[in-house]
Amino acid sequence: MLERTEIDEGFALWLDARFAVSVADEASTPLDPVPYRRRAEALFSSTGSGRHRHSWGERAAGIDQAAIEQLIDEAEPFLAAGRGANALTILMPVASGLAAYWPENADWDETLHEFFPRLDQLIAQAALMDGVSQEARDDLAGELADWQGELAKFGADDAFATAIAACMQGWDEPGLQATLAGLGQSWPPGGSSDPLDDDLTRVRLAALEAMGRGEHFLNLSRAAGFHCDHVVKLAQTGRVDEAVALAHVRLTTHGDVLRLAEAVAAVGQLETAIDLAAWGLSRDGRGEGEENWCHRTGRALLARWLREKAHEAGNRDMMLRAAHIAFEESFAREDFRVAEKLAGPADWPKLREMLLAALMAAPYANERIEILLDEDLVADAVACINLQETRFFSSRDPTLGRLAERALADHPDWVIVLACRMADPILSEGRSSRYEAAALWLGIAARAHKVCGRSGQWLAHLDALIEQHRRKHKLRPLLEGLRRTAK
Repeated sequence: MLERTEIDEGFALWLDARFAVSVADEASTPLDPVPYRRRAEALFSSTGSGRHRHSWGERAAGIDQAAIEQLIDEAEPFLAAGRGANALTILMPVASGLAAYWPENADWDETLHEFFPRLDQLIAQAALMDGVSQEARDDLAGELADWQGELAKFGADDAFATAIAACMQGWDEPGLQATLAGLGQSWPPGGSSDPLDDDLTRVRLAALEAMGRGEHFLNLSRAAGFHCDHVVKLAQTGRVDEAVALAHVRLTTHGDVLRLAEAVAAVGQLETAIDLAAWGLSRDGRGEGEENWCHRTGRALLARWLREKAHEAGNRDMMLRAAHIAFEESFAREDFRVAEKLAGPADWPKLREMLLAALMAAPYANERIEILLDEDLVADAVACINLQETRFFSSRDPTLGRLAERALADHPDWVIVLACRMADPILSEGRSSRYEAAALWLGIAARAHKVCGRSGQWLAHLDALIEQHRRKHKLRPLLEGLRRTAK
């Protein structure tokens, strides 16, 4: 290790930071800020300046975003333990480096801006924890406000808005202490809130959770209308019946029901969690919208969870129902295969027919053809392809190629039309990088002509293609090689 530190500066900086964490953990002492400051400085100084870039092709090597992510992650254990000061020792050098780096690179960024919301939330959470004085919060607020004033000139208007609000307001906002004590009816007072208020409530709840202030968490989440957080905390503290009863009144999304079901199962009440999830699946997902993508995803996730837990509990009817719903929400090949595995030989034939009927009726199913081919339903798969819309298909789509190969024996005429329509645009537009894909499709067309007993017709067509594209030196050998396919 010592030898490597002499040749690998990044490893040396990482090792220093790990030693600092070890010392802080063993003695519960403040974390040494020097190793983290040096690591952040090294990350943001190693990428060079973007000042003289004039095009995307001239971008510098770019910052090591994975390393930034790893450095931020190192604050998470301190946040979970309620040690906000130590978390800030890690987070603030990263935020400082990003704030300094951003002005010269904002115009070139594709993903780096995604670090701002996470840093904002984590710094806000850390600043609200015990051990961070109001004087320290005031200093943080001033530093963050300076950064944000500069960043706003380059598009990051609210980079640290939540953290600044958390530092300035802390726990002293009028009425907050009464709300934490359970005396407030709504938070913020008056019942109306804006996105910043909601973000600030979220980080306050995260801080309360980390500091073990469970009753304060419950009182604030109830008053603020954070119903999912509230019922999950009730379940975690053993008040499962109360949590479930409130869920039936307050929870409106399948994702929220899933969070609570997981919490109820985690405290050892699996049957109650299964009943809750089943109730959730029966709901229409008012908060998501019946046709909303989030609704379908949330319902599929809840159904998958229920499918596995019902199987674990030996509740076969519930497992089959959940497997059915999971597939109808996703039309995913994986959900189809899992349903087959869990149903077993006795129940699979009936369930299979229901799933396939739903699949064929669906207006859109990304993996429809793969499932039909898996089930040897080639004719049904063929019927699903509109040959008038082949311009929307990719010539490199392995599923379409697989379908064409499987359909050769019984649907050769259809295969000929499909294969030629997939190959013709590549040839006519001279897309040389895709000539091999076109040749593969033409090879399929040749075999389909052979199945039909029309090899002579194919050879005539091939000769015409060779003559038409005789000047395309990369394509012509591929076309000439297809003569063997017709023999």
